Amino acid sequence: MAGTLPPLFEISGDDHGGYSAVAVYTLLALTIVIVSTRLSTRWFIGRVIHSDDILLAISLLLGIIQSILAQLAISNGLGRRVLNLGDHQLVRYLKYEYAAQILLIATIAFSKLSLGLLFKTLMTSRRSSIANHALMGVIIAWALASILALAFRCSMPTPWRWDQPGQCINQAVLFQVIGALNIATDIALVALPCTLIRNVQLSRWKRFRIMALLASRLLVCIATGLGVKYTVKMLDSPDVTWANTNSTIWDQVMMNLSIITTALPSLGRLVMELQPSVYAFTINDDITDPRTPGDRYKFSSMAKSVDQGLKPGTSVQVTSGWRESLKDDGESTEGLVSGADQQNVIQQTIHFEVH
Repeated sequence: MAGTLPPLFEISGDDHGGYSAVAVYTLLALTIVIVSTRLSTRWFIGRVIHSDDILLAISLLLGIIQSILAQLAISNGLGRRVLNLGDHQLVRYLKYEYAAQILLIATIAFSKLSLGLLFKTLMTSRRSSIANHALMGVIIAWALASILALAFRCSMPTPWRWDQPGQCINQAVLFQVIGALNIATDIALVALPCTLIRNVQLSRWKRFRIMALLASRLLVCIATGLGVKYTVKMLDSPDVTWANTNSTIWDQVMMNLSIITTALPSLGRLVMELQPSVYAFTINDDITDPRTPGDRYKFSSMAKSVDQGLKPGTSVQVTSGWRESLKDDGESTEGLVSGADQQNVIQQTIHFEVH
């Protein structure tokens, strides 16, 4: 037909690479939109970028590079019959796939660490803070060990020749262990903040909405399990380029969902702050007072329209002091939000200077 454009990704009986390409570009576009909205909204509302935002941005950047490597693997044979590939093209495919698998771990690790830092503000007790730091330590150890294991799973000087089982360790077991730890850390990233929020005085509906946002990360666990399943099948197949289509698709789903579910909890809060009736404020270190470094803060309003209280742009100096009870502080969060009848509490004294 005149004027009809050729398909962007050709799919035939001997070439299923187009399925992987559609997954790569569709998921990446959605991820870029959501993360860009999260970062830009936080900046334009709060005029502040936190460490979790930086890690999320790094995760997005690594995800873009990983998607480019996946596309290069598709262009060099992924999704096609291995018999239809030349030796030089097969080598390029193996190299790109090798690099994409390693970068996939790094991308997911940065998204996990970003989520851990986002929840850091909820960790008001010593126990919860230690648990959060321990979880982040486990994530870093998992990422480093996984990257090294994937990088050196096959003998030198061609560690990227993972298509030759005789020169590699048991790759099926390796991917299963990496996937199991990936799922375990994701579950912990959901369970830890949900446990703390359960003790906070909120309406049942609001608590449900917050937990639902956090629990959305469990979708990553499902994608991880499916990715490992199809990766093991691919490793057992004599036609690795053809069999790698499904595993590539689920790897892309897992990676992009990991980034998206990291951005969603903060994005949901910022959307609420956009409503005119909501009072939103930021607390930042006050670097203008060298006399008391570390215990003076600047409290700035961010609401677009405020009928009462502080006007937009009002700056408040806050001096705070904390005194913990002598008893075990394991329930300090509950005591802080549940009222004076709790014994294990953290008392805070705040002095305001309004300008």
